[in-house]
Amino acid sequence: MTKTKLVDLKTLEHVAQACGVSAEFIVQYANDQRQRDYYFRIKIPKRGKNRNRQFRIVFQAKEYQLASLHRSVAMIIANSVQFGEQVQGFRKKRSSRSNAQQHLAKAVILHADIKSFFDSITTEQVHVAFVSQGVSNEIAQLLAKACTIEGLLRQGTRCSPILANLVCAGLDNKLLALAHSCHSVFTRYADDLTFSGDQVPSSAAVKTIVESEGFTLRDDKCKLQRQGRCQYVTGLTVSDGNMPRLPRRLKSRLRLIFHYIEKNGLTEHWQKTGQKNGRRKEQWLDGMLQYAASIEPDLANKWQDILTTAKVQKAATARQKYFVDCGIDDID
Repeated sequence: MTKTKLVDLKTLEHVAQACGVSAEFIVQYANDQRQRDYYFRIKIPKRGKNRNRQFRIVFQAKEYQLASLHRSVAMIIANSVQFGEQVQGFRKKRSSRSNAQQHLAKAVILHADIKSFFDSITTEQVHVAFVSQGVSNEIAQLLAKACTIEGLLRQGTRCSPILANLVCAGLDNKLLALAHSCHSVFTRYADDLTFSGDQVPSSAAVKTIVESEGFTLRDDKCKLQRQGRCQYVTGLTVSDGNMPRLPRRLKSRLRLIFHYIEKNGLTEHWQKTGQKNGRRKEQWLDGMLQYAASIEPDLANKWQDILTTAKVQKAATARQKYFVDCGIDDID
């Protein structure tokens, strides 16, 4: 793991040595007019009931050198920059839970989402961000081109998340000052902006600042959630003043699934629900339990016990069937 900081990158050779990548490759990629050819492009459906048939494109580096370059640049930025408490996304020990934690049981919550977040960040903005951290203009320009894809900071590369945070420093500071002006709390989790308190800024004020920094709001507006009704921050319920909780609808769905798994077993449950690929669904459940354990561990542990028992029973049934099929009646 490199201990290099941004101010240590004085020449191309310094960049190459710090990143463990040849100088020739860095220059070749930075100046290539077809940078997209260095990536696999993965199409992922967007979540949300109003976003059917909408997809985001995630770029995954084909070559080890490119992935190593981006990973190293991300580590160098992490060594160099301290992000404020308002930056909750893509940072160690910060998460959707820590983000929601700051907005518990508030009178009013105001949400805004930045539209096409990564694709809205240009190579020039990344260049300016590097210069702001003391990198020379020449090296900042090289790094910016080496960390973007044909003029944009696309989603999926190893350095895109932390570079997005670096580029958004001005936006974060302006929105934090706006929040302080009305004694509210502000956080940003990637493209998700949240204000909370007894009073929150106006939608117009938020929109003006966001647009002044080169971004636009999704649906061109903000959304208000008032106390006494459901309040969510980064997908978690924040009405409880003690801790963020899983959304009620998700908990109801998982409770029902685990009830029937406990009652019928895994194989029969998948058959009754028409699941053709039970293994994939079990992998989804494993992922959901891991997520749930980070939010409500006691509840997740209860569900985990049910799933583990069901998996053991499924394996025992499969083993017994195997021996029966082999004509073996009694196995000690």
